[in-house]
Amino acid sequence: MKRKIIIIISWLLVLAWMGVIYYLSDMNGIESTNKSEKTINLVIKKTIEKTNEVGITNKNPNSSKVSEISEDLDYPLRKIMHAFVYFILTLFLINAFYQSGIKDKKMFIYSILICFLYACSDEFHQSFSGRTSSFIDVLIDSFGGTLAILIVLISKKIRKNIRLT
Repeated sequence: MKRKIIIIISWLLVLAWMGVIYYLSDMNGIESTNKSEKTINLVIKKTIEKTNEVGITNKNPNSSKVSEISEDLDYPLRKIMHAFVYFILTLFLINAFYQSGIKDKKMFIYSILICFLYACSDEFHQSFSGRTSSFIDVLIDSFGGTLAILIVLISKKIRKNIRLT
C-alpha cells in the first residue's frame, strides 16, 4: 500500500509541474514580459542592497540604469528558465518512472521523450495565448531535460564508485 502511495504522489508531482508549465504558457506576451521584468528588477535591486550591505559595493544606481540592465538580462534569463522548468519536469518524470518500476535506459528514454513532446505541445499552446511559438524554445526545453538526465547519470556513477571503494 505504501508503495502505491509513493507511485501516485510521484505521478501527481509530474502532473502538477505540467500544470505549472501550462499556467506560465497561458499568460499573454505582455503579462509574461511584465512578470519577467518585475522579477529581474527585484533581483537586481536586492542584489545591489545586499552587496552594499556587506561592503562589496557602495552604489545606488538610478532606476533607468536598473531598467537597462533588466532589459539586457531578460532574453537570456527567459531561456535559462525555459531549460530549468523542463529540467525539473524531467527529474519528476525520472522519479515517477523509477518508482513505477521502469528503470535504466527506458526510464531515461521515456522521460526525455515526454519532456520533448510536452515542450512541443507547450509551444503550440503558446501560439493561442498571443505569444510566439518557437522550435528553438523546444530545443532549449529539451536541453534542460537532457541536462537533468546527464546529472542523474553522473550522480549514479559517483554513488556506484563510492560504494566500490
